[in-house]
Amino acid sequence: MIIILVVLVIIISLIISLLLIRSFVIDKHFDNTKEKLSGIAKVIASDSDVIRNVEQGVPVKQIQDYSLRVMNNVNVDFVVILNRDLIRLSHPNETMVGKPFSDLNDARRTLSGQGHFSENIGILGKGYRYFAPIFNKQNEIIGIVCVGLTMRTLNHDLMQAQYTIFGGLMLGLFSGVLGAIFLAQKIKTILFGLEPQEIAAQLREKEIIENEVAEGIIAISADKKIMLMNKEAQAKYQLANQDMKAPIGEQVDTSFYNVLFKRVFDDKKKIKDRSFYVNGIEVIATVTPIYVDNEFFGAVATLRDQSEMIHLSNQLSGTKYYINSLRGQTHEFMNKMHVISGLIEMRQYAEVSQYIQQLNHRYQNEVGFLTERIKVPALAGFIMGKINEAREQNIAVLLEESSDVSNVEMQDIVHNVIHILGNFMDNAIDSILQKNQPGRIELKLNYECEGNVFILKVKDNGMGIDSEMQKRIFQHGFSTKGEDRGYGLNLVKTMVDKHQGIIEIDSQPGLGTSIYVELPCILEVTNE
Repeated sequence: MIIILVVLVIIISLIISLLLIRSFVIDKHFDNTKEKLSGIAKVIASDSDVIRNVEQGVPVKQIQDYSLRVMNNVNVDFVVILNRDLIRLSHPNETMVGKPFSDLNDARRTLSGQGHFSENIGILGKGYRYFAPIFNKQNEIIGIVCVGLTMRTLNHDLMQAQYTIFGGLMLGLFSGVLGAIFLAQKIKTILFGLEPQEIAAQLREKEIIENEVAEGIIAISADKKIMLMNKEAQAKYQLANQDMKAPIGEQVDTSFYNVLFKRVFDDKKKIKDRSFYVNGIEVIATVTPIYVDNEFFGAVATLRDQSEMIHLSNQLSGTKYYINSLRGQTHEFMNKMHVISGLIEMRQYAEVSQYIQQLNHRYQNEVGFLTERIKVPALAGFIMGKINEAREQNIAVLLEESSDVSNVEMQDIVHNVIHILGNFMDNAIDSILQKNQPGRIELKLNYECEGNVFILKVKDNGMGIDSEMQKRIFQHGFSTKGEDRGYGLNLVKTMVDKHQGIIEIDSQPGLGTSIYVELPCILEVTNE
């Protein structure tokens, strides 16, 4: 099938070329003929011997011999010299010498002093001729030169030229057919022996399968142009880029590339099952570099909307912090019970009473103060656990008096807040422990009803963060604590971005760090 199509294309192309070349050759041949006839006629008319012989009325035989000699030398069919009375002084047919020209009107036009072309029927048949006037020294017209070719000669020359062209085109056709057969075989080898209709069928099947896959698939070339994008990926791409279309062959959106593909393009390594946040769209993606003949060709990404999975992960992360808080409270409670149990065994009842009063006083100061300002049980319990956990490491956790989360329902964001607060407090504790001296963490939590924004602030006097690290601290996988770390703060940034909130870091190396977060949200206000 491919061979037939290629051969047909070659034949049609050659036929069109033949017609165009033939037309060009005919036009060019007639142009050359005009130039040839006019040039010969003018040369003869300006020849001094011709002028002298015509003007002096020398014997006609001398002019006849001259005309025949010129005619044979320049390959024209006739050279006719006329005197001013339009009587032939020479002619290829000697019997016509001395007789008037066959077309007096045509010849008489030349007596005006201007040469001209003419296509007419004469003694030798239909022909193409040029008339040139003969001037004497006084610039008077004394005769006419007529030089021409018959149509038979012209057609013969054209046929010879066309035979040459036709022969060349036939040779080209033969070479083209051989090349087409070779090329078709080569193409079929490259296409695994498939015919065009089979390829089209498989491409349709491939497109159907790609569009039915639940995951989005997008592939880009090494020059960042889109090679493949199924319907699922198209939907996500348009949603992430405010309904921007993504035609195949166009450059991928810069923000989409920076988030999803840049690291793979830089490192040439596969990224598997990572969470990405692209202009409001959360996806789990696997991005794989593509190599062709060991040369980097681009990358392909499979995307899946994992909002629900991330939400579940957030809940599980919150649960982890609950457990850690409970573990810390349980540990502190057991320590206190051991103290009370020991005092009772030693019969130090007065000391037991005094110790219990101290515990109650501290509970009222800490827990009462906390529960008065934080009336969300899960959040208050978590902060209490963190206070106990930090105290065991000689770190004081202080809740600012201006904190107030006492009259709102936080079911929708409590897991996010706990996750964010837990990450910041864990990092603060780690930073303080690196200084090997007592530390302090200050917390502030507020919900502003007027602005519908939840404010969270964590301040410590730890090691601090330098400016370079501040630029990278929220990058996926970046950590100073070793491998397989650096995901917590990246997820925090994802949560804040999802709420279209802000994170501000103010840190000085050796002095400490202050992190300020705003989470825009609308919470239900209670009457308590």
